[in-house]
Amino acid sequence: MIITAVKVFLLQKQLTSSMHISRGGFSVRRHVIVEVHTDEGVTGLGEGVGNARLIKAILEEQMGQLSIGLNPFDIETLRHKLIDSQVYLERKGSAICAASAIEMACWDIKGKALNIPVYQLLGGLYQDKIEAYASDIYWEDDPADMSKNAIRIISKGFRTIKAHVGRKSPKLDIERVKILRESIGNDVNLMIDLNGGYSSLEAYQAAQLWEQFNLMWLEEPLDPNQVDALSDLRSRIRIPIAAGENEFRLHGFKELFDKNAVDIAMPDIARVGGIQETRNICNLAEAYGIPVSPHNFSSGILLAATIHLQASTPNTTLLEYDTSDNAIYEDLLIEPLKIEGGYVTVPSHPGLGVELRKDILERYAVK
Repeated sequence: MIITAVKVFLLQKQLTSSMHISRGGFSVRRHVIVEVHTDEGVTGLGEGVGNARLIKAILEEQMGQLSIGLNPFDIETLRHKLIDSQVYLERKGSAICAASAIEMACWDIKGKALNIPVYQLLGGLYQDKIEAYASDIYWEDDPADMSKNAIRIISKGFRTIKAHVGRKSPKLDIERVKILRESIGNDVNLMIDLNGGYSSLEAYQAAQLWEQFNLMWLEEPLDPNQVDALSDLRSRIRIPIAAGENEFRLHGFKELFDKNAVDIAMPDIARVGGIQETRNICNLAEAYGIPVSPHNFSSGILLAATIHLQASTPNTTLLEYDTSDNAIYEDLLIEPLKIEGGYVTVPSHPGLGVELRKDILERYAVK
C-alpha cells in the first residue's frame, strides 16, 4: 500500500459563545484536516493544530508531496521523511503540526485496513472508560456568567472543570476563581488555565492568592519559552503546574522534565509530532513519574486520536473535553460518544472512528 494523494481542508465554525483568554480571544474556530489517500482505496483522516492557514500552506506546498509514494503502515519511515530528513531540521512550530496531521491519518488508514481500532495498534486496550474534564469556562466581564456556565457543566455529570482567567491582575481575578469554587462546591475539581498570560511575579502572586480555593492545577502560567522561570515558579508554589500544549517533540518535553518544570505534561497529538511522538513522550514521562493529560482542544479528529492514545496508555489521565459547541466536534465522529458520570466510553470502530462527510464540507469548508 502506498500514499497516492494528500487532500487538505480548512474548516471553520462561528462561535456560539465567548472564548476570552488572558491573551485575547477569537471569534471563529478553524481546523486543518488532511485526508490521505492510498492506492488500495483506504483513506485516513488527520489534523494539525496551530496557525491553521500556515499549516495548510505547508501541507499543500511541500509536506503532502513528500508523503506520496510512502507506505502508511511504515510510521517510523514516514516520520523520518517528513520531519528529520531535511537539511535544515524543523524542531518546533507549524511544520511539526503539519507532519502530525499526516502521521495521524496514517494510523487511521492502518486501523481501517486491518479492521481494528487504533488503540489495538498502540498496545491494546488498557482502559475502556476515560474520565473527562470539561474545558469550557472562559473569562467574562461579569463573574456571575462564569458561575452559571460552571453550574451548567456539572449538571451534565462532569466532576472536573477548567476555567480560563488572567485578563486582569491576580488580585482582581480572584473574584472569578472564588465564585467558581463557591458555585461548584468542594467535591468538584477546579483547574485554572492562564494561557501563558502572566509574568513570573504575577503567576507567583496568583498562586499565593488562589491556593485557598484548592485548585487541581494551574495551567500554562507563563510564556512557554520561559522554561527556567517555570521551573523556579514550580519550586516556590504548592499548586501543581500543568503545561506542554505549546511544546514540541520528545526533546522539548525532556527539557521540561529535566528542569522539573511541570507536575502534569500536556502534549497535543496534533502539534507535538503525532501519535507515536506522543506515546514516546508518555513513556518518558512515566520514567520521570509525571502523569500525562494530553491537550485536546480542536476538532473531533483530534478528540478521537486522543481517546485512542489514552485508551492504550497507562500513564495518561483526564481527557480534555470541549463542551462549548464551538468546534466541529461530534460531527466528525462515526458514532456519538457515550458519556456518563463524566466518563467517556472508548469506541471500537476500525481506525480512529472518524469520517469527513460531504455535508460537513458543504457546511464548514472555507472555499
